[in-house]
Amino acid sequence: MKEILIINLTRMGDLLQTTPLMAGMKGMHPGSRITLLVNSAFTEICRGIPFIDELIEFDMKDYRMRLLGKRYSLVENYNFIEGLIRRINSREYDLTINVTHSAISAILTSFIRTKEIRGFSIDSEGHRVIKHPWMRYFFNVVPNRLYNPFHLVDMYLKMGGVKPEIKGLVYNCTREEEERASLLLEREGIKEGDMLVGFHLGASKSDKTWLVTSYAELAGMIADAFGAKIVLFGSPGEADLAGQFEMDSHVRPVNFVGKTNIGELATILRRCRLFISNDTGPLHIATSVGTKVIDISTANVNFMETGPYGEGHYVIQADLPCSPCGFDVKCTDMVCKSIIKPSAVFEVVKEAMEGEINAFINNSPAWNNLQVYKSHFKDDGYLGFTPLIRQPINRETFYRILYRQLWNIESGPMNGEADMIYENICMEMSYYSLSDCFPEIMISVRKEIDSLTNLANLSEEGLKLISLIAEEAVKDYLDVSKIKEIWGKVEPIEKEIELIGHTNPCFRPLTLLFMYAKEALEGNDLKIISVASQAIYADLMSRSRNLLQLMVAAIRLQESASEGEGRELTYIKQQ
Repeated sequence: MKEILIINLTRMGDLLQTTPLMAGMKGMHPGSRITLLVNSAFTEICRGIPFIDELIEFDMKDYRMRLLGKRYSLVENYNFIEGLIRRINSREYDLTINVTHSAISAILTSFIRTKEIRGFSIDSEGHRVIKHPWMRYFFNVVPNRLYNPFHLVDMYLKMGGVKPEIKGLVYNCTREEEERASLLLEREGIKEGDMLVGFHLGASKSDKTWLVTSYAELAGMIADAFGAKIVLFGSPGEADLAGQFEMDSHVRPVNFVGKTNIGELATILRRCRLFISNDTGPLHIATSVGTKVIDISTANVNFMETGPYGEGHYVIQADLPCSPCGFDVKCTDMVCKSIIKPSAVFEVVKEAMEGEINAFINNSPAWNNLQVYKSHFKDDGYLGFTPLIRQPINRETFYRILYRQLWNIESGPMNGEADMIYENICMEMSYYSLSDCFPEIMISVRKEIDSLTNLANLSEEGLKLISLIAEEAVKDYLDVSKIKEIWGKVEPIEKEIELIGHTNPCFRPLTLLFMYAKEALEGNDLKIISVASQAIYADLMSRSRNLLQLMVAAIRLQESASEGEGRELTYIKQQ
């Protein structure tokens, strides 16, 4: 029996987004046992996750109070952490996966009795170590989020080395929760056949919320067109938003804000025909119980990473150069909210409710500077979001399409995969107009090919030098002066590689992963370090060369597209 520990000390939505990973681990390792270390503030959601064999709670709030306050001594705080580690280490684990990126999770991970660690940890000297390529990729997403093509769920799956066993998130309601939820609905006069549409007005941060006045206007449209009852969900702290909604809307909602526990919320969400929400935990609960979702994505939310996971959900986002904004941005004029009009969202509601394909694609001013995406699982088995309004492609989207193909290739040459990959690129680009901005983008791409060629050559040169060190490392007598001389040639190469990433943001995902991998090297054994370094340089070299091939293929696509819009789907085959 395989013992697996998963550490997830983040929020409710993140916990649900680990359910495909858990399902995949159970599928790959029949009879395995999964222990989950969780922040006790989110224990309740774990009761509906069927893959957890043991739950270990860590009271993060109490821990912070201990550190910040004067009630407990240093010794008492040490004993508190030691007790937690003792409980975790009541068994030895075959695999520990830490999907949390906090310092405390790294410290805890370093003390766990386990044969293998994937994720954030620290070494014997207290330095950060990011173990596993896909955990390093996860860290790489924040500074390179506009080039990331993968959902958080799929990054977790890749970190676990498993394919999706299920096409969505999982939350199981108990019979008791269903009975309590039925009573709540009955008290509000809701009958079995009533159509319910759920709204969530709040979010973890106010800048991520669509305007309450817009929700209120939209509610009136839905109620008038479908005779649906509008149900409001939210935490007790969001009661003011519900009160504002009731004042602004002519529709009398069913107000469950602050009145349900997680199980009751999930059960009532399952009854909803549709759920319209900001980026929130309940959005993920809705998808996990099979309810179709419309996600209104604003501020710094990148739906590519955290949007609704599953088939056939919708995302509406302002199509502006600043969307999504950076995490450190303090915006004083959030146009991304006001630009999303209730009338535009209602058109998406009609498609979601009635299946009118692309009913909202017209010349209406309501769709100026807006885009709608629909979620679906692509041929690679992972989630993607397809734009439903055909607009000119931008530079970031172009590279994101290439990177999705690149990261799905095992390190090494494309070989027999090339034809299929080029066909995928053509298909992905067919969702965009290539007649306007694409030629201009290709001009910059042609220039960037020189930088990428330089990156590939530098990594090859570095690989040759590290290989020389590896040869010296296995000799009975170490020629230290020779090794130092070789290393003196490696250092400027690494600096130049780093510089290429700084001056070419489109290649920073490659160079930053390279730096993270080097940072994760552990130990003092020259033989081991040199062999591991060879693999790091070889990976950068092969990925750089593969990306070069993809960029050349895209240039050929542009040349084909320039002959006429009808040629945009032309299949480009690498000769």
